[in-house]
Amino acid sequence: MSTTAANEAKDREQLHKKFAEMGLRGYWQMRHETERMQPKLWRWKEIYPVLMETTEVIRIGPDAFRRNVGLQTGSKTLSMGFQIVLPGETAAAHRHANTALRFVVKGSGAYTTSNGEPMVMELGDLLIQPNWVWHDHVNNSKEPIIWIDALDAGVVSFLDASGFREEWAEGKQQPLTKTNGASRRLYGPARQPKVEYNGAAGVPYHYKWGEALQALKELADQGIDDPYDGLFIEYKNPVDGGHTFLTMTCHIQMLQPGQETRFHRHTGTVLYHTVQGRGVTIVDKNSPVEMQWDEHDSFSLPAWRWHAHKNLSQTEPAILFSVTDRPLLKMTGLDREENG
Repeated sequence: MSTTAANEAKDREQLHKKFAEMGLRGYWQMRHETERMQPKLWRWKEIYPVLMETTEVIRIGPDAFRRNVGLQTGSKTLSMGFQIVLPGETAAAHRHANTALRFVVKGSGAYTTSNGEPMVMELGDLLIQPNWVWHDHVNNSKEPIIWIDALDAGVVSFLDASGFREEWAEGKQQPLTKTNGASRRLYGPARQPKVEYNGAAGVPYHYKWGEALQALKELADQGIDDPYDGLFIEYKNPVDGGHTFLTMTCHIQMLQPGQETRFHRHTGTVLYHTVQGRGVTIVDKNSPVEMQWDEHDSFSLPAWRWHAHKNLSQTEPAILFSVTDRPLLKMTGLDREENG
């Protein structure tokens, strides 16, 4: 090393030492993350026995506030997992800065109370609780109930807002001040001119599976088919008609028998759950990764990866539920999409 080069290296080292002491960092010192989220598949036949084993080991209340088992997706923005409540069990009321959704995958008849309304959960229903909405769970049915929990946990944590949380002060459960279906009556198409959010980021709402399924069938009857996602609908926000939430949105899509979609890619992470049917999602064109899914399997799709779906049945449709963080990308002008 020349004398000049040695002096430059020494000067740089001394400068960086001063930076460190003063809490500074030069642009040239920044290290970009190289670890990327990867596509991953979770098979229901493997995780379901473990979920039920969890009910024998972990008690709601004494052992955990919620019996939630998360999928390690690698997403920096979203979390997704399964919550299990056995017959006769309750989970105490609270509210928090995270926005949350529940999509019922097994069982029926339990209810989630959202701001005083007991939303009776049936298979395939979607319940949304925007941040700062009170909610608790009661299973007064005769069978275990399992639903998907998805939250914008990574976003809220990054923004240092996850500390905002309250427990219900007057016992474990909220009083039932409304009847089942109140949110659908209050916030449906015919509603009061002005909706009060009462400090929350939106209103709780209960989307019924039967209506979503009928919407998919109507698209099929009308021949309205997306070449990249099949029969594809979004769970629209009940008040403003936008995305389900500010930070994430939910879709349901149907692939007709034998249907294979075209490749495309877009920004935003997508987390999927198979409602019915069997198929394969192919990720990447070069060195493709094939995730072959069956009923109740879940899988993850990282941002900006080429992907296409195929229904492997020639006689039955396949249906996928998904949640994505793309509203954040759209809000900040970072959303991109490319068709293959």
